[in-house]
Amino acid sequence: MIGQQRLSPGIALGWALLLTLALYSANVAIGLLLGPSNLAVAIGGPVELLLIWPAAKLLGKVYGHDDPRRDMALGSAPPLELLIGASLGVLLHLPVGYLSALVERRFPTPPKALELELVMLTPSSPAMAVAMFLSIALAVAFIEEVYFRGALYTALQRSNQAFVALWTTSIAFALMHPKPRDWAPLFVVALVLGELRRRGASVWPAVALHGAFNATTLLFVFITRPTEVKPEEGSLPLALMGCVLTVSGVVLFGRVASRRLGEVS
Repeated sequence: MIGQQRLSPGIALGWALLLTLALYSANVAIGLLLGPSNLAVAIGGPVELLLIWPAAKLLGKVYGHDDPRRDMALGSAPPLELLIGASLGVLLHLPVGYLSALVERRFPTPPKALELELVMLTPSSPAMAVAMFLSIALAVAFIEEVYFRGALYTALQRSNQAFVALWTTSIAFALMHPKPRDWAPLFVVALVLGELRRRGASVWPAVALHGAFNATTLLFVFITRPTEVKPEEGSLPLALMGCVLTVSGVVLFGRVASRRLGEVS
């Protein structure tokens, strides 16, 4: 058996880079075949699932116990922890949206790129809306958390302190996304995701947060159906309120999870 090798932060980032290259290549191929379309979005989630699941299992074989439930932190979490995680996924849009607006003002996205994003995210039919929702809010959220807060975090935590696992996986998660303008906002999201994983010892609350975060973005477009993309202006008071509520939610989650873990031990 290969497992139980030590995983350093540098090697962990190397693994994540290889996975990023594989995902980028797959997305380029999908883009060439389908162009900026709803179908490209709908297919993206299943493609990520097919690519990332074997990578997560490989990490378990090399650095863990070759037991997916343990190596990917798939132990159950109670409904209250899932609810808190999902609520944080909605609340995070307040500070993250403000940070995104600051980045956008400093490094504006070309109007043509914004138009293409709008074309891809505006569903052409109810059936396509369902397919896109299942892909982005469920498949992508699940498989990315299984890898980053599951397999990668668990492997790092076995041979490093928790804060090393938290920061390394957060950096890897942000860098996995191809647009540098998204790195700072997504790093903030990743830190909160990592905190739920650290405090709750299960990946499912992070999946709930990630899914709710993605779902909120999609539902806004699905419901409002904007005809043009306008750069976010951002609201500092709302961002500060979101920060306070997010920190409070993480603290509440920690108390709930520690009570559960204390009962288990």
